[in-house]
Amino acid sequence: MKSRLKPTAVLLGVFVLGGIAGAGGSRAYTLHEMRSRFGGPPAEVRAHLRVEAMRRQLDLTGEQVAKIEGIIRETDEELERTMKPCRDGLEGLRERTDARIAEVLDPEQRTRFKAFTERRNRMPHGPPRPPHGGPPPHHDHDHDHGPPP
Repeated sequence: MKSRLKPTAVLLGVFVLGGIAGAGGSRAYTLHEMRSRFGGPPAEVRAHLRVEAMRRQLDLTGEQVAKIEGIIRETDEELERTMKPCRDGLEGLRERTDARIAEVLDPEQRTRFKAFTERRNRMPHGPPRPPHGGPPPHHDHDHDHGPPP
């Protein structure tokens, strides 16, 4: 009985280690693929995801995919040019608003407000927005200890 147990244990061990190695390799490959596809600028990522979704849903040909990618690239460039003045104006408004708010705060609150706005500015697309028609999100980590306004 003992002579059969050792080969079985070795075989089981090889099987388990092979499964772990396979899972790790698969994860590494998937992460590499995701980085290579989605590591570009956000506009390229959005365009890629949009075209891939359309390709699957509409059974697009290779020629159609190429033409649609070109259309989306041109549109994204136009969108960027169109939105730049709006973004600049909104950023100026945000800065003026923050300055006015800081005037209302005491020195300790101003320090915390500065840290809060720095965290907000590091977010890629601003703070999370509530679902349409829903209440704003509440984050305890933002030092908001009072009731929502």
